[in-house]
Amino acid sequence: MSTSDAQFVFMTCRPGAEGALKEEVARTDPNWRPAFSRPGFLTFKLRDTEHIDDKQLAARHWVFAHTHGLSLGRLSGTTLSQLSAELWSHEGIARMVEDHRPADLHVWQREPQLTDERGSETCVTPLAREVEQAVRAAAPESCTPLREMPEDRQPSPRNSRVLDVVLVEPHEWWFGCHRAATPPARWPGGMMPVATPDYAVSRAYAKMQEALAWSGLPIEAGDECVEIGCAPGGASQALLDHGLFVTGIDPADVDEALLASPRFRHLRKRGQEVRRHEFQGVRWLAADMNIAPQDALAEVESIVTHPSVSIRGLILTLKLADWEIARKLPEFAERIRGWGYRDVRMRQLATSGQEICVAALRRRALRRLGRRRTAKTAQPAVGQVTAEKTSSTPARLRTDSPHGVPGGPHF
Repeated sequence: MSTSDAQFVFMTCRPGAEGALKEEVARTDPNWRPAFSRPGFLTFKLRDTEHIDDKQLAARHWVFAHTHGLSLGRLSGTTLSQLSAELWSHEGIARMVEDHRPADLHVWQREPQLTDERGSETCVTPLAREVEQAVRAAAPESCTPLREMPEDRQPSPRNSRVLDVVLVEPHEWWFGCHRAATPPARWPGGMMPVATPDYAVSRAYAKMQEALAWSGLPIEAGDECVEIGCAPGGASQALLDHGLFVTGIDPADVDEALLASPRFRHLRKRGQEVRRHEFQGVRWLAADMNIAPQDALAEVESIVTHPSVSIRGLILTLKLADWEIARKLPEFAERIRGWGYRDVRMRQLATSGQEICVAALRRRALRRLGRRRTAKTAQPAVGQVTAEKTSSTPARLRTDSPHGVPGGPHF
């Protein structure tokens, strides 16, 4: 890569979403030009007169980007020792170390690999770990804390600067840096290591765990939640494991493991067939239906805008049967805000397919409830809800009073 004054930004995404991500960047940053591209990895060139630092970049968000940062260059070679030495001697890395030493190192492969028969994926492959060990061993004395290979990967310190090494090909590395400002950004490749337990009835369990960890919704044990489109019950299992009372709505069968839980009930109906009084006292609503996004939003809208319903937050899955639908995401977000949800966030999860997860809250200030609780407790386990801020985009706050606390589950 040229050492000119022009800046480059790298982004990673789920393989197959490159076109949607390019269109999204063209809409939000029309002056950025696509540069290098491979499945799951993209770079964009900024105008020569434009400058952005890692803090400013960390405040940005793209729905289809798992993680993003400043791209500083690329290397190619045949031996780990050669590549590792060249990495630390590169002008951009040397300058970063001199100005502000990185607090952590992320090394990952651009295309995730399967880890088990359940379909779980990781970008921290055996090759990535081998490269990380070599890069750490070659770190200069000024970066001594980085020289030790951790036994177990922990999330990078929040808001710290992280050195990135992306294995675009086995012997081709792209490198840069980013700020660990969001929960996904604290993990290599923006892929939070959400496990799927043996007892999970479907991979929807992992999707819900990642959705909760990414969104930072301030859920609490004892809250009541409704899931529309719950069968066979994987996502509901994850909600139950967080201590919630769950009403699953689906005309299809639900696994016996859920029916055995005293905190779960199954309504064998479609969402529009359920009487609205069933949603009274419910704080959270999740929906994952195999229908068009417009239809899914219409069904949820008919519930949350009913005068007798006061749902605090939403976790919605919108299926993208056609990538053309991705162009309507801003329109969908504005529609949800029109229901009274001022804090609306979207992300293509690492555990999901060709679909988008939407997390929405009535008031952004509700996130402070979760942050205060987190400050009083130990670091949550991977897959549990974290209450960290995931965007610095200003939000319009509602002026209504907080919702009343329900007296308990109504079933």
